[in-house]
Amino acid sequence: MKTTRFKTGDYEVLAVSVLYDNFIYLVCRDGQAVLIDAGEAKPIFQTLEKEELELLNVLITHNHHDHIGGCREIQDRLGVQSTSPGVEAGDFEVLGTSCRSVPTPGHTAVHKVYYFPELTMLFAGDTLINGACGRILDGTPEQLFSSLQRIKQLPDETRILGGHDYLIDNMEFARMVEPENADVQARIDCYQADPASAIFVTLAEEKKTNPFLRVDTVQEFAELRLKKDRF
Repeated sequence: MKTTRFKTGDYEVLAVSVLYDNFIYLVCRDGQAVLIDAGEAKPIFQTLEKEELELLNVLITHNHHDHIGGCREIQDRLGVQSTSPGVEAGDFEVLGTSCRSVPTPGHTAVHKVYYFPELTMLFAGDTLINGACGRILDGTPEQLFSSLQRIKQLPDETRILGGHDYLIDNMEFARMVEPENADVQARIDCYQADPASAIFVTLAEEKKTNPFLRVDTVQEFAELRLKKDRF
């Protein structure tokens, strides 16, 4: 279990590696925390104990087991409820700051991302994953393309916190698509030196290195996603 920390004013965000290549996130302030996704319970309990945190809520991006596998144990042990991705979208308050729940179907038919404007952070689940996007499972190319276009409208300085570490595979695909894109190789080199600095980048960096954010039409996007599926 490895933890990466981001400090933003009174808030600290912990990115905790779980399972094989998943991340769960804890947004923390004054000894309290909100969890984004819960793929595995044990490392969550370990982190809460080590950091002396009281867990208030669990925000779920989508209902795949590697994102919800720990929810039942968390509820049974701590009495903390999970917020389903199927609930109504909109703004709400978390630990004294605003959070916006945004529908982003495509990877799955029901998927949400969570945007914290004051923290300039987006918890993107499997919609936008370090240099690529999630596979289209029970969603459609039109949905996922539209969801990514919605994310592209956020401020460029927004840090993207996705659900997995797929960085090297994604960048190898990006290099195949755009062999002359020096920013892609730079991100690969950055990963070799410090993985976290290449995984958790800003939206501006994603726009430079993520081929799925660099196409203009649904048709181009759908063709690119098929190529990635076969890569």
